[in-house]
Amino acid sequence: MIANDDRSYNLRMTPQRSRYGPIRLADEVVHYEIAHRPRVTRRIHLELNERGGLRIVAPRRMSRRAIHQTLVSNPRYVARFLEQAREQWAQRKPMRYVDGEKHLLLGRPYPLDIWRSRGARPRLEWLHDRIRLTFPATPEVDAVRDLLLTGYRQRAQEDFAERLERICAAAPWARRRRPTLRLRRMKASWGTCSAAGVITLNPLLLRAPPECIDYVIAHEVCHLRQLNHGPRFYALQDQLYPGWPEAKRRLSDSGHIYLQL
Repeated sequence: MIANDDRSYNLRMTPQRSRYGPIRLADEVVHYEIAHRPRVTRRIHLELNERGGLRIVAPRRMSRRAIHQTLVSNPRYVARFLEQAREQWAQRKPMRYVDGEKHLLLGRPYPLDIWRSRGARPRLEWLHDRIRLTFPATPEVDAVRDLLLTGYRQRAQEDFAERLERICAAAPWARRRRPTLRLRRMKASWGTCSAAGVITLNPLLLRAPPECIDYVIAHEVCHLRQLNHGPRFYALQDQLYPGWPEAKRRLSDSGHIYLQL
């Protein structure tokens, strides 16, 4: 499973949480919440929650006291994370769904081209230089957004299936048993892989560059063999997608933009 921010691994978007803290940094007192997720088995990870607050994702066996002590012992790391994460949070701009507004596809910006045609059914076309949306009358903002989301999902289903087939063909452990592909919009995760061989991808990943999409899919394909992030997992990832470190860095730096819609 891979998340938007590589410093965290989101398996469930609504985990069991508990309020604990605070911790004192150089110039502020920070409250935080704790989430436990099955695949986080070795160390804690930091992320921002939906309100921009600090969330600690920790192994289930790790006590609240141990979590708190880890944070208190690493104030510079926590402060650095908060500074970078808050900077990304501040860069989030409200999305607009009007004619000429640019939206991403495979890492490239395309302007919306909103057409009105009496009697026409709402439809979306991915043209070479624009995203054309046709409505029977002047649409409301929500109608444009909903059609755009539907368009991303439909195109992602086709695009991701082709990439998954290609990447599985290069993975000896995935040649005989192809995984099932599902799409689900997630607030902070790019993809997950279940023990049953179901790979779930975020359709908004289609907004990221192709190499980032391939990285996420390769990452999940490696989980078909190793359901963890241990040395054997990373050996598989090095073998299957050697360019993953750069793609991972790009997702970490710009993922908040790709997820925004």
